[in-house]
Amino acid sequence: MKLSLIVAMDQRRLIGSAEGGLPWQGIKRDREHFRSYVEGKALLLGRKTFEEMESWFGSDHRPYILTRDQSYVPKISAKVAFSFDEAISLAEKERESELVVCGGAAIYERAINSADLIILTILHTTFTVQGTPKFFPDWDAKKFNEISRQEFAPSAKRDFGMSILHLKAQQVNQN
Repeated sequence: MKLSLIVAMDQRRLIGSAEGGLPWQGIKRDREHFRSYVEGKALLLGRKTFEEMESWFGSDHRPYILTRDQSYVPKISAKVAFSFDEAISLAEKERESELVVCGGAAIYERAINSADLIILTILHTTFTVQGTPKFFPDWDAKKFNEISRQEFAPSAKRDFGMSILHLKAQQVNQN
C-alpha cells in the first residue's frame, strides 16, 4: 500500500492552529487540487482535522480517523484507529491501494518517514494564526525526488504565488 501525504503550508511550514482552521481561506486552486487528488481514496486524518473537514467528504472517500479517545464515534461512516500503526493495519486489511495522510501536524510527523509520496502546496507568503501555530514537521527533502511542479503567479485576488509539488521518496538500495 502506498502512503501519501497531502499538505498546504506557508514558507515557514505553517499549516494551521491547534484551535482549528487554516490560516488562509478560499484558495480555490489549492482546494481543487486537494479534492482532485483525494477523490475516491482512503484518507488518514486526526480527529480534529477530520471534524474540521467532515463536510468535504463525499461517498467516494474512505476516512480513517486517528484519535486517542477510545470512546470516539464519528458522525459519518469512518474507520477509527488509536495508533498510527493500527490505522495502517486497518487500511491494509481493507486492501486500500493508497492511504493519503491529510493532517494534522502530529500525524504528518509520524508519517513523514514512511511516506512514498508527498503532495505539497507551498504558498509563497507567511501567515499568522490566532492561538497556537501548528507546523509541518522539519523533514529531509533530500530523501525525495521532485516528479512534478506547477507554479502559479500572484493574481488579482492574491498577492502571493504558490507552487504545487509532487515528491516521490527515493528508493533505498538494499544490496
